[in-house]
Amino acid sequence: MSNATAVNPIGWFEIAGTDVEKTQAFYGDLFGWQFSDSPIGPGYRMVDAGEGPGGGVTTAEGGLPSTYAIFSIVVPDVSASCERIKELGGRVLVGPAEVPDSGGLVFANVEDPDGNHFGVFCPPAG
Repeated sequence: MSNATAVNPIGWFEIAGTDVEKTQAFYGDLFGWQFSDSPIGPGYRMVDAGEGPGGGVTTAEGGLPSTYAIFSIVVPDVSASCERIKELGGRVLVGPAEVPDSGGLVFANVEDPDGNHFGVFCPPAG
């Protein structure tokens, strides 16, 4: 395996359940994760999972199944990535959209041609 910096690395994960408190309790107890409030709103909790990518727990909305676990890839341009995903036979499920009060973080939830869900996002500049 190369020591080179990864291009388009996994930068976020999101786990949705039918009850945010129950999901938070399960993963917190299992892995010792700590949670905090999110600018996204009361139905979304930020995960401090230690080293590695950060994440969140939530309830599913906007065309996603009621429960899921997805990873998100850091990309330089979410809109361009969404267009390329569609060209390659995938679908855009949610977005591109800017997260409120995030300083410019843009994301999209998408799926590959086999129906596997994942996300793409671009952190705020700076």
